[in-house]
Amino acid sequence: MTYYTKLKTVQDHINFALEQIQADGTFAAKAHQKEALSILNSGFSRVRENNFRFSIENLSCEDRYAIPFDLHQIRDKHFRLFDEIHHADIKTLAALRADFKAIPVVKPQPKNDRVSEKQAQVTETVVDMIKRRTAQYHEAVELGRLFGGLPVSVTPHLVTNEFNTTFTRCFYYLNGKMTPLSVIMAAAEKLAAEKEKA
Repeated sequence: MTYYTKLKTVQDHINFALEQIQADGTFAAKAHQKEALSILNSGFSRVRENNFRFSIENLSCEDRYAIPFDLHQIRDKHFRLFDEIHHADIKTLAALRADFKAIPVVKPQPKNDRVSEKQAQVTETVVDMIKRRTAQYHEAVELGRLFGGLPVSVTPHLVTNEFNTTFTRCFYYLNGKMTPLSVIMAAAEKLAAEKEKA
């Protein structure tokens, strides 16, 4: 396999395959695991290429055809088909392949909880805003009914006087202008009376 041409030695293949593993010793995705196994297989192809002269000079035609093409096909009986200088590399590649197959695939978690914390805060704020808007809507409908359909808004304030008594003081606005409650009530009564006559 010539896909990994920048990798010149078996050790280069091993190092590159190990880079596919996350810091916590897992694969981030099944594709990463497959990629690591493919890199190891490419390392085995490098061993096969380096073993070519040995196979031509020392093996029968039948033995040359018995050389496995892929790393997953390697068994103890195949070691006689390779020069002894390649045995350590083959054992290392086969052992890593078995280890990589056993490593779990775990989706990476966010580096910190700041993002999820901010997301929760935004969600909470939006839900609170919706509740407040809904409450404002119901309050506006009640005010409309209370004042006979006049465009009245109320701003309540908690006030504490010099005797340390706390009470609610409301400012009333008719069409956005501050208006005494008595004037608003008189106007509402007048409109109600006109509606009854009509």
